[in-house]
Amino acid sequence: MRYLNSSKQKSKRTFIYSLTLAFGFLILLAGFFNLQILHRQYYLDISIHNVIRQIKINPVRGLIRDKEGRILVDNRPAFSAALIKAHTSDSTIQTVAQYLNLDVKEIKKKLRRSPRFRPVIIRRDIDEQTRTLLEENQYFLPGFELILDFKRYYPPGINSPHIFGYIGEVNEKEQKLDPRYELGDMIGKAGLERYYDLELRGVKGIRYVRVDASGKILGDYDPELNVPAIHGSDLYLTLDYDLQKFAENLLADKRGALVAIDVRTGGILALVSKPDYDVRALSGKIDAEVWRSLIQDEAHPLYSRSIQSAYPPGSTYKIVAAIAALQEGIITPSWQAYCPGYFRLGRKIIRCWNPNGHGTLDLYGAIKNSCNVYFYQLGLKIGLETWSKYSKLLGFGQRTNIDLPNENAGLVPTVEYFNKIYGVNGWTKGNLANLAIGQGELLTTPLQIAQFAMILANRGIYHRPHLVDHLYNYQTHKTISFPTHSKVVSQVSGEVFDIVREGMHQVVNGGTGWLGKVPGIDMAGKTGTAQNPHGDPHAWFMAFAPYSHPEVAIAVIVENGGSGGGVAAPIARKFLEMYFYHKLIPRPVVKKDTLNVEQGINPLPIDSLAPIPILRVPERD
Repeated sequence: MRYLNSSKQKSKRTFIYSLTLAFGFLILLAGFFNLQILHRQYYLDISIHNVIRQIKINPVRGLIRDKEGRILVDNRPAFSAALIKAHTSDSTIQTVAQYLNLDVKEIKKKLRRSPRFRPVIIRRDIDEQTRTLLEENQYFLPGFELILDFKRYYPPGINSPHIFGYIGEVNEKEQKLDPRYELGDMIGKAGLERYYDLELRGVKGIRYVRVDASGKILGDYDPELNVPAIHGSDLYLTLDYDLQKFAENLLADKRGALVAIDVRTGGILALVSKPDYDVRALSGKIDAEVWRSLIQDEAHPLYSRSIQSAYPPGSTYKIVAAIAALQEGIITPSWQAYCPGYFRLGRKIIRCWNPNGHGTLDLYGAIKNSCNVYFYQLGLKIGLETWSKYSKLLGFGQRTNIDLPNENAGLVPTVEYFNKIYGVNGWTKGNLANLAIGQGELLTTPLQIAQFAMILANRGIYHRPHLVDHLYNYQTHKTISFPTHSKVVSQVSGEVFDIVREGMHQVVNGGTGWLGKVPGIDMAGKTGTAQNPHGDPHAWFMAFAPYSHPEVAIAVIVENGGSGGGVAAPIARKFLEMYFYHKLIPRPVVKKDTLNVEQGINPLPIDSLAPIPILRVPERD
């Protein structure tokens, strides 16, 4: 009996031992499954990174050159401070924060959002003294790295911030929109830097290094596995920077814009917005105080007036009304109207800019003298639907698609628009009369007016305005040219274009734009003075030259300038004089392999031509 009890107890102990052993084995098996299957990649990464680490090598950002090949935007080496989360201790964070004058909490916040083994940049563009101090103590700072980076450099005499733009660190929103970017990358934020960022940024390289348990680099792992970084593509612009700089000087003390286009290709010859800012202020580490001052500046220097600001175009837009009326057969060039200096519309009296009146005028005379009364009556004959139709056919109310970001489309009012704003039957003939002379709700950009001048120059043919002619790709070692995108305003006949062109020809030959005429160059233009509720009128002038075989179209606006004929036209004339003078100067051939970053721009002799006369002519246009 005792034997049976002892045997049962022994069997029970054996069962408990077996069960415990099986349970322990299952736990061990689950642990292995978790380690080898569920979290294999995680522990593999830790194991690999304990021995081998990938270091991303930043590529050199592509250069920006003018049409002569001269460097406008270059690079300079800079050093950034970075921490690797997996190897960074609190002691490292405290010390680095002290050296760099950073907030410890902000550093820890950045690290919490970062991958374990990817360096997180906590300060860019470190000065040489601080860099030396950090390098001397780097052995005692596990997890800390100095990363070779690059910042933009502009040779002496180069500015044009609204063309070039600037670069900055990618934010989370931008990174989510384009997964090709990694947090910490420097990307284009404005201008050409933004529009062509993927071409300019190049391709990162990879270096494999051996590290110890604390993350310190012991040397290269296998140099043959390293992948070199690829230089970003160089952009070659359509503009000659001598002309661009000259145009900027013409508007140096004004608020406004100047846009000049090669009508044969759509290439931008000059694109100016004033006031602007020193492009170097946003190169490298951007000072918070500098950024705040730019944002709060009432002159809005960050805003590109040439493509982002929309203004009433004033009398430059009378050409649109003329085209619509002629093409629809509403009038002929001989149709006349009498101008006593005012126009009565119901109980309202609308004044012409000339209080004495122009007398009886046909279409040519009305364009030459920019008669408001003539175009008030013409606008009423055309009607809003026809006016809106031809406005859009001629490129207004839509972006030109220039290769710059944030272009404004402007505004062309339609019947639907007025019904929405004023209610059905809530708007009057007065709205339409106002639109016909380029006032009211109508808004255009200087670039759109320059494009319109190109359409007129080419009798309906126009090309997409663009700043970049071609790029050089360092990966393929090939030059990539961009095709010219052309359109034709086929709904307007050549005869109609010839009529309005002749009217514009008379504008600069004895008309309101006589101060815009370039001596010795046959040309055409149109003045404009746009009423402004916030001060003096804006001064406009558009033109193209030469008249028979056009090469260049130009638009100039001076905010609160007053008279288009007295202020904007002389500025355009000065630029066109330099354009044609510039063509006569022999240009040295600059070979690509001889270019260097110290090559500046030799400005043209700004004072070589007669100074712009500061005149107040009787004509308001």
